[in-house]
Amino acid sequence: MATQAWSDGLIHAISNVKKTIICSDLSVVIKDKYPKALHHFLVLPWKDIDSVYDLSFDDDGLLQNMYELGLKAVGTTGLTVDRFDFGYHMKPSMRRLHLHVISKDYYSPCLSHRYHWNAFNTKFLLKHEYVVEKLHEAGHIDRPSLHYVMKLLETPLQCNQCMYNPNNFADLKLHLKQHVESDMESATS
Repeated sequence: MATQAWSDGLIHAISNVKKTIICSDLSVVIKDKYPKALHHFLVLPWKDIDSVYDLSFDDDGLLQNMYELGLKAVGTTGLTVDRFDFGYHMKPSMRRLHLHVISKDYYSPCLSHRYHWNAFNTKFLLKHEYVVEKLHEAGHIDRPSLHYVMKLLETPLQCNQCMYNPNNFADLKLHLKQHVESDMESATS
């Protein structure tokens, strides 16, 4: 009996119609199984592309379609697009290209250690615009060294919404909760 590799989970998830939020002929939007924020979507191409390093200039239309589906996903939340990050991980843990569309609150029980935080709040998250620009310039995305990737994941913690520098990850989580509670209070008043 064949076993399914954990890293292939996204490939199987896009075929599950029950998980689909929005789709097009080129891409599909699903919710992240382990969201790192209150709203965390993944936009995946139907085309078999492992990561940003396998993209070529010919994939420009696909990236535009993925971004447009990400915007539609944002529209389901009631939040404005400026409250979201759109990007691809430098060293993805799962196979199949996927665009993270994630709310900037980063408030979730699944955000459980500094590597999760730094994966979204450093240059480890290749912004969508950057990827498109680099494809236009060079026709591909250069793969960074493992040393550089690990350096980004070890970056000292800093809040993405203010200048707070927490002593540790637990302090950051409490601080992020305060931002979320403050936003909720503002929305109800």
